[in-house]
Amino acid sequence: MLAEKYFPQGSNRYQTLSNTFRKLDKFAALNPERWFGVWCMVLAGANVTHHIEDRWFYWDWSSLSYVLFVMLAFATYWDKLAKRLFPVFPQKIDSVKSGLFMLLMGFILFLLGTIPKGIDYLVLTYGLPYLIYFIVGHLTYAIQITINDVGEKSVPLKVKMAPILSIIVFLTFLATAAGTYNNDPMISTVAAVYSPFPLVALIFPAAVRHLQRCRMYVVFIPAMFLAMRFPWFLFPLILLFWILRYYHYFCHGTVHPSFKVDIYASQKN
Repeated sequence: MLAEKYFPQGSNRYQTLSNTFRKLDKFAALNPERWFGVWCMVLAGANVTHHIEDRWFYWDWSSLSYVLFVMLAFATYWDKLAKRLFPVFPQKIDSVKSGLFMLLMGFILFLLGTIPKGIDYLVLTYGLPYLIYFIVGHLTYAIQITINDVGEKSVPLKVKMAPILSIIVFLTFLATAAGTYNNDPMISTVAAVYSPFPLVALIFPAAVRHLQRCRMYVVFIPAMFLAMRFPWFLFPLILLFWILRYYHYFCHGTVHPSFKVDIYASQKN
């Protein structure tokens, strides 16, 4: 990132901007990294309704309607409100019960995206592989990357990760198959493109970089594919991406989110 070159940590320029970005602490407390996935799931619902009307729907700037904008804003607010109203509900998948809850949350977000055009049984049928992929994303983030006191990152032992990685791989292929059966090029391609990442994490020795790639691309891939049909979606994606990168750099000295992985991170298992 250019800021690392022109505003190195410890410099007066860095400190000045650090004080400015500290004003975003309350914004960062909302955990806006989650919004990438939230927005993608809402647009997944909108994508299905458009796809049913026109399979060749592509790069349509008019797809942004007032109602869809309101649904995206509401979904963003709901992500915060749900944690406040239902603090007992899980924030990650660690059991069948928590998995069903996340499936319900994904279904609600998907339904929000269908509101502008309406919903019927065909929309629900086409929406199933998107819900499966939504669970894949949450399962991926359920595998913890821990950081010790000296900043070294590590992942769980392979024997502990293998069961959940196997489920992720299975569900990813299931989403691909279901999307192909529905003749839906969006989700079938998204899941197929993503499938090598958890497969590598499952087959190769445990390493931080494998899980980091799984995490970043489980959101990045569907976001980019959805932007090919909803081009205006690129603007909030890029804006949030860069706000978070600069905030984390000037407030915590780290570049996040990032496509960089820890190639040489030690793995004791």
